[in-house]
Amino acid sequence: MAAIRLGLIGDNIRESRSPDLHRLAGAMTGLDVSYDLLIPAEMGLGFKEVFAACRDRAMTGVNVTLPYKERVVEMVRVDDPAIARIGSVNTVTFASGGARGFNTDYSGFVSAYRHAFGDAAPGRVALIGAGGVGRAIAFGLLALGAAEIVLIDTDRARAGVLAAALSAAGVAPVRVAGPEALPGADGVVNATPLGMVG
Repeated sequence: MAAIRLGLIGDNIRESRSPDLHRLAGAMTGLDVSYDLLIPAEMGLGFKEVFAACRDRAMTGVNVTLPYKERVVEMVRVDDPAIARIGSVNTVTFASGGARGFNTDYSGFVSAYRHAFGDAAPGRVALIGAGGVGRAIAFGLLALGAAEIVLIDTDRARAGVLAAALSAAGVAPVRVAGPEALPGADGVVNATPLGMVG
């Protein structure tokens, strides 16, 4: 059986538990799994060079995190129209057909929501953070039929760009606001880097 070679490309990931978790999952299922942390600055390379090296070294795939989720989209084939609209990829597989991009922030959020709440649509949701994971969750909220999405981000221009993309893609009202919009929300999602330790 061929080894499964994986990695995580990102900044501030030195404390990530992903290598341990992936190797443990491999051991529990009888698979030979390696998982490397790939921090471009520490490697003395740019993101594109690290990504190309992963592809050229015949790695099975990589996870991509802050701040590269949006940059990697131009380097992969994205087959799912929902992921193409999101404009953010966090999982890449390398195969003979080339690099394919997926977004498990989106699919994981939608799956977890449906597991917890079934077919009940989200009501008015305050989403804090309009970066890569925030974009994915916002499009997930659209797919789930949210009644309203209120975007809260310290970068109001970035929130405005996301609001425009959501408005073009769905029917739920979307607006940009500040923390004063939190009271009265049926749900709050934290999609900020808060808690990321480098």
